[in-house]
Amino acid sequence: MSTISLYKEMNFGLGETADMIRDHVNSFASQEIAPLAEKTDLDNAFPNQLWAQMGEMGVLGMTVSEELGGAGLGYLEHVIAMEEISRASASIGLSYGAHSNLCVNQINRNGTQAQKENTYPSLLVVSTLVPLQ
Repeated sequence: MSTISLYKEMNFGLGETADMIRDHVNSFASQEIAPLAEKTDLDNAFPNQLWAQMGEMGVLGMTVSEELGGAGLGYLEHVIAMEEISRASASIGLSYGAHSNLCVNQINRNGTQAQKENTYPSLLVVSTLVPLQ
């Protein structure tokens, strides 16, 4: 069964995993993020409950190996998730990208094994947020 349900007319052949992620994240973003988008922008405050929800979905550690608690996927899948979250709210998408790419992915690329093992348990479920300096 094909999982392309949102963009039937635009099949880019990205693969079943990418299509499933697009549909799943789009559904989440439409139901959970879009209703909060205007208030998020007006209040200039991130709805913190979304971190836990995105952590449960597994989108916070998409490029992290499964052995370390991530999804073990690549940048294509990460960008698709980012696109769908940003479609619902650009500001929430920006925050998601900062956490999942600028923080989590950089530890994945440049951190020691000990740093990964110490930080991922809290970063992938977001009991810890790392400030950008």
